[in-house]
Amino acid sequence: MHIPSWVLTAVLVSQAAGHGYVQQILVHSTGQYIETWNPYKDPQKNIEKITRKFKDNGPVTDGLFETDAITCNIAKDGNHNVPVNKTAAIPAGAKITFLWTDWQSDHPGPIMTWLAKCPGQCKDFKGNTGNVWVKIHQAGYDANLNPPWASKRLPTQNSTWPVTLPSTIEPGEYILRHEILGLQRTNTNGKLAQFYPACHQITITGNGKTKLPTGVALPGAFKYNDPGIFLEYRDISATNPYTPPGGPVWGDNGWHA
Repeated sequence: MHIPSWVLTAVLVSQAAGHGYVQQILVHSTGQYIETWNPYKDPQKNIEKITRKFKDNGPVTDGLFETDAITCNIAKDGNHNVPVNKTAAIPAGAKITFLWTDWQSDHPGPIMTWLAKCPGQCKDFKGNTGNVWVKIHQAGYDANLNPPWASKRLPTQNSTWPVTLPSTIEPGEYILRHEILGLQRTNTNGKLAQFYPACHQITITGNGKTKLPTGVALPGAFKYNDPGIFLEYRDISATNPYTPPGGPVWGDNGWHA
């Protein structure tokens, strides 16, 4: 059997680094699998997908998460967070599942998902300034689950993570941002936190009237000395709970913790 060279490269890099990225998004109501950016295959094909391009399966770390690299990940040429011309239609209230590459990394930490409303078309909106990012889902540390850290449960779920979009949100174009935060090195320097974000441009359909509230800025919301970033993850327990950085989760009826 012939295995393409790009597949071998991707597998070797993934095994060496132990990192990953979202390769598809499943929309449950339609059964549609949306293809997202593959940093090892797609550059050679010179194709565009709904995902803003990033360079590889590695993290945003070493304090770069305090720069515009955190918005949508690190670009190969340093020109981070370049909008693309495509979106994918997803109904409001839809259950979606992010299909990661085989995530076997020992990176304890939260998984978070965000939305930013594009004022018009996402191809004309970068989203790297202003309080435009609203957290719609997060999972951090839950002592009642095994494993308690969200990112370490990902491999037990076949490297998939489900999220439900707000049900009454107004239609339009949005940036859907999903990420893992690895905390394994943050006990000595919070700048060594490892963020694995990606931005997917979507068009939410439906008849909803709810607008996103004011959110947070990315960059801006994450600081290396944030107690949700600069910590010893092994100290977290049922009696010493963990709060992910970036503020609370928003529901259809407003902000809530």
